[in-house]
Amino acid sequence: MIALTVLPLAATGLAVLFVLPDVIPTHAGIHGIDTVGSKYDAFVVAFIVAGCGALLTLMYVFMDQLAAMGFVHGTDANGGRIVMIASQIIVDVILLLGLVWMTFGLK
Repeated sequence: MIALTVLPLAATGLAVLFVLPDVIPTHAGIHGIDTVGSKYDAFVVAFIVAGCGALLTLMYVFMDQLAAMGFVHGTDANGGRIVMIASQIIVDVILLLGLVWMTFGLK
């Protein structure tokens, strides 16, 4: 889980150093890209994703206590841990797809 939490920051750092152009799209609306920014703006999303990863990691660590308090429904503590890992993988994949979009979005 810790590796999945650090992955967004590492991937964004590598993308900023080697892949991202100086100007990247930062928002797209119904009519296409409507906001651009510096490539360093990608770190904003990376820190948000890393923060979510830290929260999911804490939930993973304390899953037994969460299950004992009744916060885990429909499964046991191990099932809850699997859900935390799957959730973090999904969030990381979405970030990586966002980095790809930022790389090729303005071309």
